[in-house]
Amino acid sequence: MRTSPQPTPTGTSVDRAEGDRIRRRVKLLVDITSRVGEYRDGLELAVDRLTDHEATIIQDLERHGLDVPQLREVLWGGHVLVDDPDLYERWRFPTSRERLSSHHKTMDKSQYPDLGMKGPLVREKLHGRTRTGTWLQFEKTPAAMGHGFRLPTWTDFLHLCDFVVYRITKSNVGPWGLSKQTERWPMYLSPAISSSLPVSPAALDELTAALERIEDADDTTSASPDLARHFPPPDRASTTAELVFDPGTRNGRGMFGAVNIHVHTGQVQDARRALDRARGAGPPRWTLPPVADTGGTMTSTTSSADIPAETLENLVDLVGTGPVLLGAYTLAEIDAVGAIDHLFEEKPAPELIAEAVRSLAARGLISTDRGSDTLQVRGDLGIGTAVQHRSRIAIDARVTGTEPDQPWRFVLMPQPEGITLEVLIDALGIHTYSLRGHEEALERLWKRLPSGGRGPEGADADTLLGSSPCTALVTVNRWDDSGGHTSTDLVLAQEGGDCHAFVRDEQDPDTLVATGKDEDEWRRLIVQAAS
Repeated sequence: MRTSPQPTPTGTSVDRAEGDRIRRRVKLLVDITSRVGEYRDGLELAVDRLTDHEATIIQDLERHGLDVPQLREVLWGGHVLVDDPDLYERWRFPTSRERLSSHHKTMDKSQYPDLGMKGPLVREKLHGRTRTGTWLQFEKTPAAMGHGFRLPTWTDFLHLCDFVVYRITKSNVGPWGLSKQTERWPMYLSPAISSSLPVSPAALDELTAALERIEDADDTTSASPDLARHFPPPDRASTTAELVFDPGTRNGRGMFGAVNIHVHTGQVQDARRALDRARGAGPPRWTLPPVADTGGTMTSTTSSADIPAETLENLVDLVGTGPVLLGAYTLAEIDAVGAIDHLFEEKPAPELIAEAVRSLAARGLISTDRGSDTLQVRGDLGIGTAVQHRSRIAIDARVTGTEPDQPWRFVLMPQPEGITLEVLIDALGIHTYSLRGHEEALERLWKRLPSGGRGPEGADADTLLGSSPCTALVTVNRWDDSGGHTSTDLVLAQEGGDCHAFVRDEQDPDTLVATGKDEDEWRRLIVQAAS
């Protein structure tokens, strides 16, 4: 007689086998991670004594995108934010206890008390709630601090010593090292601040055409070309159907996406030559652009590019803890999604756009909803693009005399909320995006511009620009809601200990005249033009 299968009870060999698999995986990850960097003695023994609860925590972090270099920071005590509130209860184990801590003071600790847990690997795991998720930090010394009066213990004294080390080094004291990723500079996994916005109409035709070119020309390699021609790639009615977003993926960054592993090869020369050419040529020298051609129309003045209010609020809060890095992109990638068209001087070639589209799709940064042909820009690039679309001011600075491999052009796009999108551009044309506080972004710009004492009012611009080792062109672009554009130019030239400041002649805009302004005065001129 056949019997129906019975449910597997908790604690059976099946559960034990799954627990063993998770522990084995975590042990391997820690072993791989610990091969690079310095760690306190005892890590190997602690890994051998790994508990199920500790393994569960690290596996959950991996599930939310943790890679090998980030695991290293976690073991060193890095402060982690995960926008998943369910982890708060999931990490409340039978061995957990309520703890007092100074982290995330704005949370109601009576409703969401901070929870500690001891373990051989984590030593002291401490976690709690944030407004949108859960925070976590491993500490070197288990502390028994809790509610109510009691006499301090030896471990409390050691915990106080760790705090002194933190104050001196500005680094968290973790179980196996020191980490600069403190609560003010946290590691952010699976942030709930990703932004999706429709691709602008100006870029949609170009991007769709690039997709079609890729589909038509992609099948170019085969070990048996005579047979391969009988198996052509699919002919889709809508190529955008290939870009459906798959939640839970790493968007092109795997477990070892940022780890120091590389392959030595002498065969791949094209990339090497391109890098050498770019570095050898150095940053291009600028010339003063004609008045009528400084800037262009804004990419978008429609509300479709607005950032959702909750996302914007989260971004502003996050920038308050430190800069938010949004990744680096090529000019072709930026052009493919129609971001800063108004600052382009030369459009990338179509074949570069096609490769950029392929790269963005591989990283999950452009996608479409299933059954829809509306393309979206996602993730970090989506946030950066949305911020650019809503910007009405851009401070565009070009600097000569920069060091190799360093940015030479700097674009700041301040927002009404007090944050600024900073775009750094190097000689390879790579645009590095970050969100920073407005004052911090300006201070970083001042440090990159020429500096010195007041230059005389009678200085000759042509002579100084030809001889100065460090010059800069700073253009403040402004757009109104209809797309109308105005700009203000300031030219700087360093000579000895002086910094000469020039502006366009009001009567003859093609001529530069010295202002005689000192450093504070020409900085105020830029700030006023961008206010």
